[in-house]
Amino acid sequence: MKSLLLIFFFLIPSIIVAQPPGGQAGFAFLNVPTHARVAALGGLAASNTQPGVLFLLQNPALLDSSGRNQLAMTFVPYFADTRFITLQYGLPIKTTGQWAAGLQYLTYGTFDQSDLLGNPTGTFTSSDYALSLTHARTEGNFTLGATLKAVGSSIETYSAFAVLFDVGGTWRHPKKELIFGVVAKNAGFRLKNYFPGQSPDLPFDLQAGVTVKPEHLPIRATLTAHHLHQFDIVYNDPALNVTYDLNGNPVQQKTALPEKILRHLAVGLEFLIHRNVNLLAGYSHMRRQEAKLATGSGAAGLSFGIAVQAKGFQLTYARALATPTVGGSSHLSFSINLNRIMAKK
Repeated sequence: MKSLLLIFFFLIPSIIVAQPPGGQAGFAFLNVPTHARVAALGGLAASNTQPGVLFLLQNPALLDSSGRNQLAMTFVPYFADTRFITLQYGLPIKTTGQWAAGLQYLTYGTFDQSDLLGNPTGTFTSSDYALSLTHARTEGNFTLGATLKAVGSSIETYSAFAVLFDVGGTWRHPKKELIFGVVAKNAGFRLKNYFPGQSPDLPFDLQAGVTVKPEHLPIRATLTAHHLHQFDIVYNDPALNVTYDLNGNPVQQKTALPEKILRHLAVGLEFLIHRNVNLLAGYSHMRRQEAKLATGSGAAGLSFGIAVQAKGFQLTYARALATPTVGGSSHLSFSINLNRIMAKK
């Protein structure tokens, strides 16, 4: 397992193409948070001291034995009447290491179709999906994991397909509630494009994070850095941010160094107010900067949520805020520990 993961890490630079800013990559739905807890913590989670199936689609190394025979389902009524659904299941396979399967599905709904003259000719649908298989293995304080994904997209009669993989690792402190994580996400190959000769970039992302719970404090903090393979991820929309000098020539927009660094960071906090109830809050600086309007950004980039659990069940709700006009997105997740339920029977 170690040798295989090391090979993957060395191959990544030769097979990925850096994701451009501004949402110009294909299969962008893979960046949607796959669990309400992730959405509430700023939308990213390369590390967490409470692993299991909840975070395996964020970092495969966050899958451990606690996720075996655990099922997590997430429903997101996303923007513009789209619907995003995820399923994550820790397979009850008693072998060395842990196995899990996942599904991500985004439907854009039904659209009216017309000919060149505007005459109605029927309707068509559009959707994106990803089927995944994850394996992780723990040795000492280290856990290594890998996820293989079959990713597809369809728009009317056009379709695209790719085979992608995530590779990650974590180190856990042997005594304290402290964990470091790193993950390379969505590296791989396109096998089919919507049109011949078209090849949009893949949504590759290299992330690193740390999660810590200070001793005697009822709080857990997570810091995640994303797009570490590309320093400048600031997107200056040429339609909005163009200025001209006295001769009428366009002047290139400049971004200060602290702003470039902050664009890479997302922070999340969990307030442990009760053993069965956690309050969640997060902030993504890149989401705030890219969502803000000329009239103001409001609470864009902020997120919050609540997680309630009891007797093998966990219900999590999150709200991720965008622009004042759009509002934001709601995420609802339901997790079941099937081992506890079947044990009672």
